[in-house]
Amino acid sequence: MLKYYTIMVLSFFIEGEETKYHLVFPSYDTCSHNKARIRDTFVPFASHKNVHVYCKGSDVASNELVKPKPRPYTLYQ
Repeated sequence: MLKYYTIMVLSFFIEGEETKYHLVFPSYDTCSHNKARIRDTFVPFASHKNVHVYCKGSDVASNELVKPKPRPYTLYQ
């Protein structure tokens, strides 16, 4: 299965000014799995409505699709 790099965009407001961070994950599944953990890290410092976390896909593959090679023929199988 071919997977693509996914960017997690984390934005929050400090004294009315927006701050954004971009974190790179090797797949969308990994990104979405970590969204709640990262959001909960910032909740003590800001309310849920001030913290926005979402995953944005990319077109860059994070792994290569490797096809298995046939087993070589030997005389003693």
